[in-house]
Amino acid sequence: MFLMEDDELLINEIAPRPHNSGHYTIEACYMSQYEAHLRAITDMPIPAPSLELRQPAIMLNILGGEKPDDHLSMAQKALDVPRTSIHLYGKGPGSKGRKMGHLTVTAASMGEAESIIKPLLHAADVVSGKASGSATPSKAESGSIEKRSEVAVIMGSDSDMHVLAPGMGILDKFAIPFDCQITSAHRTPAYMADYVSKAKEKGIKVIIAAAGGAAHLPGMAAAYTSLPVIGVPVKGSKLDGMDSLLSIVQMPRGVPVATVAIDNSVNAALLAARILGATDQRIGRLVEEYASSSHEEVRKKDAKLTELGYKKYLEQM
Repeated sequence: MFLMEDDELLINEIAPRPHNSGHYTIEACYMSQYEAHLRAITDMPIPAPSLELRQPAIMLNILGGEKPDDHLSMAQKALDVPRTSIHLYGKGPGSKGRKMGHLTVTAASMGEAESIIKPLLHAADVVSGKASGSATPSKAESGSIEKRSEVAVIMGSDSDMHVLAPGMGILDKFAIPFDCQITSAHRTPAYMADYVSKAKEKGIKVIIAAAGGAAHLPGMAAAYTSLPVIGVPVKGSKLDGMDSLLSIVQMPRGVPVATVAIDNSVNAALLAARILGATDQRIGRLVEEYASSSHEEVRKKDAKLTELGYKKYLEQM
């Protein structure tokens, strides 16, 4: 089956494809828009899973510039940018503003896709005349994609660092980029408010906040952002962390803060990963694998206990 869009020849197979087969007609979707259109107008079935997005993606048009081949410099630049697909429509010489093709960037998260596409946005501005400079990439620029942090880990004092370290280890294990900041709700309130209120525009999706004693940091963070906030109560020297736990969990109606067990930053990191994994397939798979490995670990211990009996088992602990 053949379709024409402007001067571009598009070939689409009408035979159904399993949505998990690994063969896709465009980068971000399980079924191309052209196949979906053909199925719709010919009254053929369109399985719902085939219409799902496979991964976050950003499309950028390739427009013509002042010279007939200006658009090719942008395509040339894209060759050096990872996870980028190039689609040129074969229209011949370009003219300023004419659509000559498009680029598609895919990534594990939208934040990463935005980082990847930055040099291409500059190249587009150079071709259109909105920016000066070269549209071809420098060696330093190509291949050096900065991952935007998706989690902010904040604490009121560096004494809380040892509590947060296991949770940050989980974020590292899942390759989730994160910021780590010391910002007190009491000693640096203005800085705390500024950092938290700007977190969302920087790409942060979840905030983990550890606090001991009066433990106001998680609640104050939640007051300055619409992002989900996970509070980690830190055990103090006086009340064994119960003061921190109750302070965090007893938030007023309308300002929610998720609260994990005292000193349990691992659960905070896992909860953050589950939140991100709801829309990020890579992280979602890692969460499932982590749960599966925990299941296997417990089953092995149970089998060992059954084999040895509790007395010998205790001797080996």
